[in-house]
Amino acid sequence: MKAFKSDSSNSKSGQKSNFVAKSARNILVSILLVVGTQSYAQKAEQVISISGTEFTSPLIKRWITEYSKINPGLKFRLINEQEKGTQSDLQIIAHTPDKGEIGDNKTLVKIARVAILPITNEKNILFAKEFKKGVKQERLKAIFTNNQDKQDSVQSKVKEPEYTVYTKSPQSSVAKVISSYLGKQSEDLKGIYVSGDDLYLNTSILDDSTGISYNNLGLIYDLDKRIPISGIRILPIDLNNNGRLDKEELIYSNLDQVITFLENTKNAAVPTDNISFVTDKKGSNQAVANFVNWVKGLGQEYNHQYGFLNNAVVKDYALTQK
Repeated sequence: MKAFKSDSSNSKSGQKSNFVAKSARNILVSILLVVGTQSYAQKAEQVISISGTEFTSPLIKRWITEYSKINPGLKFRLINEQEKGTQSDLQIIAHTPDKGEIGDNKTLVKIARVAILPITNEKNILFAKEFKKGVKQERLKAIFTNNQDKQDSVQSKVKEPEYTVYTKSPQSSVAKVISSYLGKQSEDLKGIYVSGDDLYLNTSILDDSTGISYNNLGLIYDLDKRIPISGIRILPIDLNNNGRLDKEELIYSNLDQVITFLENTKNAAVPTDNISFVTDKKGSNQAVANFVNWVKGLGQEYNHQYGFLNNAVVKDYALTQK
């Protein structure tokens, strides 16, 4: 009996040792799995942050949606106006930058073009002549850089009704683009400043039958119907400056006609400028470089849908890694 008891005790001791060893091994395996999973998740969830001009957001979001379909492990973060000062991988600007506006360690990559047209309330009777014959650049300069237009007709016996100019702050891209077109600085633009989203320029016009302003194509046309939005009328620019609207200048009733004309003719009579990514010159982040190259190439097919012109130079999109 004693021998039996001794053997039983040794067996229990061995079983206990095996259990402890097995448990320790399972814990170690679990730890390694957790660490490995976290490491993979961190690698898979790489995030590209983007900041900048708000009115480009619909197009940027579309680019992100389409690019994410072929790069599902990549995440994007759009930095809004309330997060100013936050560092981003890519910054979007929709104007030609002033000297010193871009750091020496940064570079510009052109990804699209923006076009701007003058707009009025559809009930604004002051511009009946221009609706028929078009408006010249000098007339626009007088409208947007002076509180009152000095056109000869003002001196006639019939007094023109006064119009109200609505504009953006000098720091905004649309103000920089149209002022450059007029040969002025954005600080030279006159009128009532409209803060916030550029869409509020439209709102100001719709609420004021004497109103006149300007905006980018994507905000003054219905993107589904491709016609000017209800209540707003585009002030047609006399593209060849001959004092009348010729047949080939009757393009403003359709967004696609405007885009086609501007891309095919490169006509300087309409305010346009580049939309660019601002990114590091070194370009050490391969994920960012791949996305930028995709936008310059395959991403261009979505520009027209949102009222933007295609980038004139398209190259390197084959470098995009899927």
